[in-house]
Amino acid sequence: MSANMQIWDKVSTTDTRYTKAAEVGGQKITSLNGTAMIMKATEVFGPVGIGFGWSVMEERFDEGSEMVSGEGDKRLVLGRELNHTIKIRFWFELDGKRGEIEQYGCTRYLYKSKYGTTTDGEAPKKSLTDAIKKSLSMLGFSADVFLGMFDDAEYVNQLKDEELIEQAEDKEAEKLRQQQERLDYIKSVIETMAGAKSPQELKKIHDVAVLKLTRRKDPKGAERISLEWKRITDADKENAA
Repeated sequence: MSANMQIWDKVSTTDTRYTKAAEVGGQKITSLNGTAMIMKATEVFGPVGIGFGWSVMEERFDEGSEMVSGEGDKRLVLGRELNHTIKIRFWFELDGKRGEIEQYGCTRYLYKSKYGTTTDGEAPKKSLTDAIKKSLSMLGFSADVFLGMFDDAEYVNQLKDEELIEQAEDKEAEKLRQQQERLDYIKSVIETMAGAKSPQELKKIHDVAVLKLTRRKDPKGAERISLEWKRITDADKENAA
């Protein structure tokens, strides 16, 4: 671990217990729990207000798009959307040195939804949480989410397996359970490849399994599948000759 990456390497992996799927503006995202990020920052820097903290530099409401009702001659402008914006200066102490980050947080406050004109009374709180999370992300907190790694289901499954071992009362038993699950999966793939009706189907089964095992950080399992694919392919060529 280099000195420049000492924070990043400690905090870049996200605990899946504190994430949830969300949709913002029609885009599917992984939402991070703000309290969990504060807890992680406390582990690294110390209690909030002593090891790290923030001050509000600016707070405002920004006008957005027009809110309208009806169409044509009956079109009526109800007003404009309002978005709450906050700017903070986030600070932290590390090895006797103070660092500072400036960041923004934004939340819709007044907008038109399918229920009519809607106001979010918690917009200021949400904007502050947004700014804090964005500040922490600049230091590497939950970098795997911001880098898009949570879009890979196998990456998330691997994290969950590691968390199950960490949280289990009998860690060895959980490791053995996961090892047996891995062996059962490899066995099922080999059996499925053996029943493939064409070289194309065989290759597809192989590719999907190898990709999954590679993403699960199991190169030996991927190699086992590839060796079996080669064995079946070679045998089919000999039979066809």
